[in-house]
Amino acid sequence: MILRGKELSLQIQENLKTKSKSLPENSYMAILFFGNDFSSATYVRHKQKYGESIWIPVKIFTEEWFSPLVQEKEGLANRVFNLINQLNHDPFCIGIIIQLPLPAELKLHQNELLSTISPEKDIDGLGGINTGLSSTGLIDFIPATPKAVITLLQHYTLDNLKGQKVAIIGQSNIVGKPLIMECIKRWAIVSSFNIDYTPEEIKQFTQKSDYIISCTGQVHLVDDSRINQDKNQIIIDVGYGHIDGKPVGDVNIESIADKVFAYTPVPWWIGPLTVACLFDNIFTLQWYKKILEKYRG
Repeated sequence: MILRGKELSLQIQENLKTKSKSLPENSYMAILFFGNDFSSATYVRHKQKYGESIWIPVKIFTEEWFSPLVQEKEGLANRVFNLINQLNHDPFCIGIIIQLPLPAELKLHQNELLSTISPEKDIDGLGGINTGLSSTGLIDFIPATPKAVITLLQHYTLDNLKGQKVAIIGQSNIVGKPLIMECIKRWAIVSSFNIDYTPEEIKQFTQKSDYIISCTGQVHLVDDSRINQDKNQIIIDVGYGHIDGKPVGDVNIESIADKVFAYTPVPWWIGPLTVACLFDNIFTLQWYKKILEKYRG
């Protein structure tokens, strides 16, 4: 079975068009994009285009947005902190994203910058407050990419994780860690790995797992040597890379396609669904606005 995230993202798109009608006039989402990373620029364009399709304008703030006078007086980090503060207090701004990765000048301040975003506007969930509140049950919030994984499994009725063995490869704050928590909340038996584990150590768990979710960005990390031969496993590929200019993921699809129960395809796997879930988080945070206002910095 092929788990198609792109088709599902289009269904969500129609639902978000209806939801967007409830937003105040002149509402917009802000993307802070600094540096010249080619892949990031592509992602930003996709997000802007998706926002336009559901009638939520997306404003992109780059280094050129700052006036020359401000650029002379302040370092880039201070300028970005001030910009986030402005957006936090702008009633028309309903969501703020800092596009990662950041250039070297800002990377040293990355966690502090992310945590400066007001929780009711932190639709990526990278500031920590929203994921923390969700882990304790005060709100129900999932960052965009983990939400895409859960949404995909729900769509195909593969989300009954109670007692299921789930191997998650990758422990980033963006995907791996919140995904681990979401699987635990659904009573899964979770094994988690990062680059400090040897391939043999990872294999011992992946071969015995019901689900394998890879989110490392290491091209073709998962192949038929990492799976069992029972054709009952579900493989979710959250990675992204290139071979000879062609998009590929963490999973070597050709080697596993006929040896598992279900898998996500290349190239239309989790990416389009992640963008849809990102915009859906605008409405999730609107719902919890009264709760989240208490946690403003």
